[in-house]
Amino acid sequence: MKKILLSLLLTFSVITNANYEADVDYVVFDKPVKTVTGDKVEVRELFWYYCPHCFDIEPLIKNWLKDMPSSAQFVRQPAVFSDRWISGAIFYYVLEQLGEVNRLHEVLFHAIHAEKEAFIGSEDFVEWLVEHGVDKAKAENAFKSFSVRVKVNQSKVNTKKYKGLNGVPAFVVAGKYLVDTKHAGSENRMFDVINYLIKKETKVE
Repeated sequence: MKKILLSLLLTFSVITNANYEADVDYVVFDKPVKTVTGDKVEVRELFWYYCPHCFDIEPLIKNWLKDMPSSAQFVRQPAVFSDRWISGAIFYYVLEQLGEVNRLHEVLFHAIHAEKEAFIGSEDFVEWLVEHGVDKAKAENAFKSFSVRVKVNQSKVNTKKYKGLNGVPAFVVAGKYLVDTKHAGSENRMFDVINYLIKKETKVE
């Protein structure tokens, strides 16, 4: 029994003290991008509602957030690589404007990928919001709002700032490090790398 416990402790020690290598497990940006989380280590998810891998990773994000280090703060950003990606960004910022991200973000992913909702125009999305308890006038006003247009344009600009980013899902830690499945090796391992980078960036008081 003692040998088993010792073996488990050693294994746990190796896992928790794992070192990850720059440009192997993650990418270091040549020029850091400004963050918005103050003293907290920003963990920014870049996603697209129509990306099946982003849909698949949602449960992992949900689980990770339950135990996210207290020194970190999670931020979502819809990526906009081209005009084809704009509608996804609009959907997110409309939800944000309505205060419905927490309630409907995951539900929207499910609608697109599991229920095959097309959302051909804004009317379709407004109708979907109404079906999920949102006031129609508020939904329509959110679509027309200046702040949503500004945030979509900011997403277009910000997506280009992350040099080396060419797909989603991806995470940017502290504005300095890009973590994706290509480098981390798997969706699960991405969160190990993220935790490692949070620890690396956490300021010791």
